[in-house]
Amino acid sequence: MPIRASSKPLRHRARGVTLVELMVTIAINLVLVLAATLLFLNTRSTQRAVNDRSAVFETGQFAMGLLTRDITNAGFYPAAAKEPMSTAGVEAKTRFNHDSAAQAMALPAAYANGLFGCVGQAFNPATGACAAHTEARLAGSDALVVSMFTEDSFSLATGQRADCTRADVINDANIAGNNRRAVYLNPPVAPAPGQPASTAAEVRPDLGGLPDAPLLVINAYQLRAQDMLLEDGRTVRSASLTCWGNGGRRRVELVRGVEQFVVRYGVFDDATRTPSRYLDAAGVAALLPATIDGEVVTAWQRVSSVRVCMMVRSPQNNTSQRDDDGQAVDVADCLGGTYDRGNGSQVRRFEQTISVKNRQGNSIGLRLAAGPTP
Repeated sequence: MPIRASSKPLRHRARGVTLVELMVTIAINLVLVLAATLLFLNTRSTQRAVNDRSAVFETGQFAMGLLTRDITNAGFYPAAAKEPMSTAGVEAKTRFNHDSAAQAMALPAAYANGLFGCVGQAFNPATGACAAHTEARLAGSDALVVSMFTEDSFSLATGQRADCTRADVINDANIAGNNRRAVYLNPPVAPAPGQPASTAAEVRPDLGGLPDAPLLVINAYQLRAQDMLLEDGRTVRSASLTCWGNGGRRRVELVRGVEQFVVRYGVFDDATRTPSRYLDAAGVAALLPATIDGEVVTAWQRVSSVRVCMMVRSPQNNTSQRDDDGQAVDVADCLGGTYDRGNGSQVRRFEQTISVKNRQGNSIGLRLAAGPTP
């Protein structure tokens, strides 16, 4: 018997989705994509805030580390060295420290005691004096000048012969006359007949023997206005910690994002040499000489510690430093005011008190002696 096709439709015949089902599916997918996008953006914003906070902390710690190293060496003079007789005009067995050597060299006041400062002003190395800031945004920030003598064999590979710009301080022929101090004077180097005398740059006893005259290193720190470029291409007004060195005689940027730099100096009033108060640079300069342990101590010789405060900002703008109401959290600045962070940047205050080790126990100029003292 022949088989006849059924005229009834198949029950499980394939069919497409309706328009309503398609719209619902698209809506669900859009919600999932939106949720994933929001999660990604929130995670990215949180991660960026964490990165900015870490960057601010690392920047502040790095800047403070640079300053700490120099401040602890302020006023250093190698005990085994002696000043050249042609410069000091005293017997070779005379004991020296930083201040007595600087006095014999007739150095300007800014370099005479290892430390010098300007209150709310910049420092002009050409004149050795304070000068007004060129940018209004730097108002209230100080300048700090640190000087010390070297202990090495006049080599950049060892010791502290370079300034803060990594330039060789032997090149300083103006302030310290290092080009004249970096030669053996005992006995003097005599040129060959018909030949010119060797210059300081040619006479570098790297392989042995202490030089007759240590080199003077001068580092002057202050802020400089510096705009910062953000990820989105915008720029924000900021500042950088800079340093001028007497070797290269130029100012270079050290740390970007430092927007306030305030220095206070701990001075002592008795033989304990313990700081009894902290003054700004103008307050120190106004101090009258005092007699301590039978010696006359000048104003800057009474500084035994330095308190440094810096305000450091993040490289990007964000809104993570806000309270529960969404308001920006107030940040106290180094001058006791409120730091303006309306742009939403991460801001952190760094403050540290640094002992001036080379002033402790040797803050007073040693009495000159023709021979060794008992």
